[in-house]
Amino acid sequence: MTPAMRSQTLQSSAAIRTGTRVEKVNSKLGDSHPDGAQGLISTSLGPKLWHGRMTHAYLVAWDDCKAPAFVVGDRIRKLTKE
Repeated sequence: MTPAMRSQTLQSSAAIRTGTRVEKVNSKLGDSHPDGAQGLISTSLGPKLWHGRMTHAYLVAWDDCKAPAFVVGDRIRKLTKE
């Protein structure tokens, strides 16, 4: 993503920032990606009510997939720099 595109992308102030590398955690049966899958936050959608809890929602561009996927915040975490 180019810096010009990033500055025009909407994002929630308390969310993981757009452009951040993340990995999948807390996978459930039927999820399209298993724990450990890596991707990039393409959009932070802001706080959403999900199964009775407030959480952040994201569009994540997974490394092995062309189209971004909807993911709730408790299913991803920031990758730590190694």
